[in-house]
Amino acid sequence: MALMKQQARAMSPQERGFSVILSDMCPVVSGITTKDAAISCELGMRALSLAVGKMKAKDSDCIAILEKFQSSTEPDPDEDGILRRGGSLVIKFLENEDIPGFGKFCKEKFKKVSLLRPKATRSSSREIFMVCEGLR
Repeated sequence: MALMKQQARAMSPQERGFSVILSDMCPVVSGITTKDAAISCELGMRALSLAVGKMKAKDSDCIAILEKFQSSTEPDPDEDGILRRGGSLVIKFLENEDIPGFGKFCKEKFKKVSLLRPKATRSSSREIFMVCEGLR
């Protein structure tokens, strides 16, 4: 992931990072709710890591989410993300019980975190977006 961060940062204006990052990643849905939710959260953590860099959880509710993510990925020596200070991050998730803890974790890094279900989303869809504004 470090090489990808370096390449992405090099493409940003004046190599200072981006002001908005949108993660529209979604796993291929298997129909196994817990599996799909776990993969969705892992993709969300990858997007968050790319945006903000190395993360440390202060809150006990968030530590389990962070540990799950970090144990499933290789260590990232690059501590910086590609989102510039004050920037915004939007992440697509499949709704699940880990989302409130993930949001609480994001509140440590961003001034405002909210959930959004676009009006165009089908009522049967579990897709939801987390909007994180104002990177600290």
